[in-house]
Amino acid sequence: MSDVIWVSDLKANLVYISPSVTRQIGYTSDEIMSHPLTVTTKTHLRQAIQKALKYVSPERQRKGESARPFRMAVTRKDGSVVWTETYMSVLQDRKGQPVGIVGAVRDITERKTYEQALERSESQLRLLSQRVLQVQEDERARIARDLHDQLGQELVYLRMKAQSLAEQTGNSSDAHEALVELVNLIDQTRSTSHRIAESVSPPILDDMGLVRAVRLCAGEFSKHSSIACYVDVPVDSPGVPKEIATAAYRILQEALTNVSKHAQASEVHISIAKTRKTLVLRISDNGVGLDSTVPEKRSLGLVGMRERARLAGGSVRITSRPSRGVQVVARLPLDGSRDNTQDRTT
Repeated sequence: MSDVIWVSDLKANLVYISPSVTRQIGYTSDEIMSHPLTVTTKTHLRQAIQKALKYVSPERQRKGESARPFRMAVTRKDGSVVWTETYMSVLQDRKGQPVGIVGAVRDITERKTYEQALERSESQLRLLSQRVLQVQEDERARIARDLHDQLGQELVYLRMKAQSLAEQTGNSSDAHEALVELVNLIDQTRSTSHRIAESVSPPILDDMGLVRAVRLCAGEFSKHSSIACYVDVPVDSPGVPKEIATAAYRILQEALTNVSKHAQASEVHISIAKTRKTLVLRISDNGVGLDSTVPEKRSLGLVGMRERARLAGGSVRITSRPSRGVQVVARLPLDGSRDNTQDRTT
């Protein structure tokens, strides 16, 4: 066998260890049985026994359950390190009382190496994703400034010229009516550019905070979609970091976009709750629910919301019930911690 099989009493005294231990950690079975164990191996064995007794009761043992496997780095005889995974079961006497432990130790060094490489790769991808989103937000802010400042000033100048020309023409002339119409069109264009600038990068997030931004977003959504939007948010939202406020706002935008495109809903409810450590954003609708025939990975909107929350250290849970709508719950940390809750759809 490539795995190491060992048996011990409840005081960490070995009764048996298989010869395969030589291939795994360099010691022969006779060396381990006849001489004191190394500190690393003895600590390893004691921890294995403690975990076995903690997780396996005689009742569970009779049902065929075993202790949870655990991993540990063990020092070999030559000083190198091997990663192991240990599986254990409690041995019982005829009365059902625990009298010892039997364990199986597997060398998972190669698997651990691949896992560590994968973790490094995922960490680099997270950093890259964070950088991409930051560049995206910076670019949105630049576009919003250009729309507000440069285009806004040019439209003001154009309106002044059109207004001046309208005043120079007779009130009854065709040219006057055309110029008045042009002035009105310029006003509409200014309003449209202002709305686009705020949707691309809402300055209200920096100026007035998340709550005002949510109310504004909900109002614009209701206005352009004809879907009633009810908002239940605190009067104020102090203490929300900019990156968390931005993540919450973008998740809200994506959720409302999905509602307008797919939900066939007549109303949407938005709420924000804030504790000392967590911001909770809920968006629910009364629409038809998610299409279960469409794989989630093909829904870029759902993927985008999850990624936003994950990069902010939080999580998103999406609950769908046929003909009863969808609820999106985003939990974002306010204290810099990370939410280990697995994102999921139900």
